Amino acid sequence: MIDKIKEKFFNKEFLTFCFIGVINTLLAQLIYIFLVAYDLMEPGMSSIVGDVLTIAVSYVLNMKLTYHEKMSLKSAISFPISYIPGTIINAIIVLIVVDILHFPKIFAKAISLPITIPLNFICVSLIVKLTKKK
Repeated sequence: MIDKIKEKFFNKEFLTFCFIGVINTLLAQLIYIFLVAYDLMEPGMSSIVGDVLTIAVSYVLNMKLTYHEKMSLKSAISFPISYIPGTIINAIIVLIVVDILHFPKIFAKAISLPITIPLNFICVSLIVKLTKKK
């Protein structure tokens, strides 16, 4: 089992995905902090808005650099769908961290990253393989 985990997560594809994820996460985190700091939205909704607004950047970079696939209408529609599980889990963790554990809401989104990054990678990889042009 350890070998399967190493094979799935310790390769160039995953490392590229993570690098792009850092860029995407920083953008989403900045949006989240802005919305929370100015009390424009609750933390859970701010987390979702930050994620949704950065999906286009993630799509373009991942298709070109991680998966080396041509962009298509089918993959452009499917790609955001692959982020739904991670976005939902991220928002739930943010709510737990803020409302139950009473951590500072500015840092709540960052706490979910160890869970959502591998989950997003698995979901996106599956969608890219399913929508791959033959």
